[in-house]
Amino acid sequence: MLGSPSHRQVNSEELERLYLSLGRGVWHLQYVEDALNTLITIKHEVKTPGRIPEAEARELLAKHRRNTLGTSLKVVRSKGLVPPELLDSLGRFKDERDWLVHRSQNTHGDLLYTDAGRSETFTRLDTFTEEARRLQKAVLLEIDKFLNAAGLDVAAAERMALKNVGRLRGGA
Repeated sequence: MLGSPSHRQVNSEELERLYLSLGRGVWHLQYVEDALNTLITIKHEVKTPGRIPEAEARELLAKHRRNTLGTSLKVVRSKGLVPPELLDSLGRFKDERDWLVHRSQNTHGDLLYTDAGRSETFTRLDTFTEEARRLQKAVLLEIDKFLNAAGLDVAAAERMALKNVGRLRGGA
């Protein structure tokens, strides 16, 4: 019964946490998608450094960035671009993404009215974000492995990227 002591309205702090958690999850989901699309572009489209002009490579990346996570996973799976364990993790992550984006309100909206339901919802959202962070790192590691095997200096590229990020943040 909604008026019982075990049920209560979500307070403003909890609602703010919910919205922040949802947004954080979607934001980190996009990092995973971008890493996957970069991997697809490098390993499947470009294949060998210098094989195609930089402008064409950027166009290919822009094309892949329009993909959904599901579409990108289909490409990764069909081309064998990541190890099976990472592919399995990405598949489970896609299922959670589907929950977050398409079903979280329907499956967990009523649960927010109980302490246990709120806890379950926030835990699931936090777990999603942590898994996104882990998967982003794992995909970037696959990119690094590929680039190292191709003879590129990944450390130099990382230094350049950090310098660019510093510049964007207003640093030198």
